[in-house]
Amino acid sequence: MSTGNKVVVSLVFLLLLIGGWVYLNKVSDKKDAGNQTAEEVLDASDTATPATDDATQATKTSVGDKGTVKVLPVNPLLGVRGVGDPNAPIVIHEYFSLTCNHCADFYKGTYQELKAKYIDAGKIYFVYEEFPLNGPALYGSMIARCLPQERYLGFIDILLRNQEAWAFGGDFKGGLMQNAKLAGMSEDEFNKCFENDDLQQALASNISAAQEAWEVSSTPTFVLNNGERIIRGGRPLADFETVIAELTGGETQNTAEQQPSREEVQKLIEEGNYENEIHDDVEPEIPNPAAEDASEAPAVTE
Repeated sequence: MSTGNKVVVSLVFLLLLIGGWVYLNKVSDKKDAGNQTAEEVLDASDTATPATDDATQATKTSVGDKGTVKVLPVNPLLGVRGVGDPNAPIVIHEYFSLTCNHCADFYKGTYQELKAKYIDAGKIYFVYEEFPLNGPALYGSMIARCLPQERYLGFIDILLRNQEAWAFGGDFKGGLMQNAKLAGMSEDEFNKCFENDDLQQALASNISAAQEAWEVSSTPTFVLNNGERIIRGGRPLADFETVIAELTGGETQNTAEQQPSREEVQKLIEEGNYENEIHDDVEPEIPNPAAEDASEAPAVTE
């Protein structure tokens, strides 16, 4: 990183830290701070500016607008925190802030639907990218990254589901420490992570790169396939499916909806409604009277 970029990155995080201090003193006025644009937080961190509403944001850029396709390098300090199959046809990078209530709502709603229907089925690889918009979100992101990789997702789950308790209770550091201990982090490890300047610089570099590559300025923002499409705001599942269908020619969505499970095929066979020429890739299960009799015996487990 050049000297000029280091200066810019340092200034960005200085402003974030100032915003965090103001946050602690004006918690009652800043419950939507996580939904502000980056410019609002960084340029006016000493005032309680209105939150950016996702619906308003979506009218400025269409759902799934085309972006610049660019593969960003992985910072070795951060690594990759993702869920699903890395070789899936769709890769979604979510830029989120831990104090953004729209991010929390998306996680508890649309994300769970995406996971059940697409991520768990190997059709989407979902990557978490922290985009902290204030001090508490910054430190929460740092603690999450300091945890072992296998504990990251569980910790993020706790923070997003209990956002009101730890982020807006007046003592965000105490709330973070309590949750970090539950995740297996000692107080000494917590304090060292809290003061890790290199980790702050790494997160700042990610923020800068996302802003430059795809004009990410508010949370949540979703970058699909390195910028082939961009979704801004916590959108419903239907909006994601529309964009996914565009990127896959409808294959991802239609396969999930049209291909029956083996159990469904068996039921169709029993009802006499199975069309083998359409589903010839699924072998019908032929009833076996002997197997049915054996099923009545107690199961044996090893």
